[in-house]
Amino acid sequence: MDMNNIRAFIIIALSLVCSACGDNKRHETAICALMDISGTYADEKPNVIKIVKAGIVPQMSPGDSLFFITIDSNSYDEQNLKASLTLDYTPSKANRQKLAFATKLDEYAKTGGQARFTDISGAMMLCTDYLKKTGSGNQSIIVFSDMREELKEGFKRNFDENEFEGINIAAMNVIKLSPDSSDPKLYRDRLASWEKRVLKSGANAWEVIIDPLKIPEYIERLR
Repeated sequence: MDMNNIRAFIIIALSLVCSACGDNKRHETAICALMDISGTYADEKPNVIKIVKAGIVPQMSPGDSLFFITIDSNSYDEQNLKASLTLDYTPSKANRQKLAFATKLDEYAKTGGQARFTDISGAMMLCTDYLKKTGSGNQSIIVFSDMREELKEGFKRNFDENEFEGINIAAMNVIKLSPDSSDPKLYRDRLASWEKRVLKSGANAWEVIIDPLKIPEYIERLR
């Protein structure tokens, strides 16, 4: 085989490899789970950790990515990323990664601390940074919060018009605040406001998941 044929063979082989990688990316799923640690929602930490470990981690497949980020007074900060993984395509390695991720969540569950303010938007913006870097074809943000945002004075959180382009967003375990019980419209309007805001900024879809047992079904629909 002469040099020209060898070069042609190498180019074709590389093209096939790149094509296969691109096809894998289209089928990979990247999820960012956000957990509110402000106000009374901080008490939900053990429950949220349990839901993530039982409902999200087992659904991840080789090549998928998962990020666990906290919502506090200043959420657009890399320190808010408490655990992350991108699963290896070798099943045994992927299983070890899942166990290590679950261990990190257990360790975090033992920590204390409660944020005074609630920067949900900053956490969502940090999520988009991580999700978009994965290049995964299926991307989602799952927010565990009461969805009541209270920003520090001087903080600004304006979404770009394509902030959530290609991303599905779900609110999970949205506990009701005391005023919501006396006036359910407050709760409904709060969720409707978030839906309008994220869809305006390019999100594929917005939904509220009430039953944690529905999370596996939700992730399957992403694929």
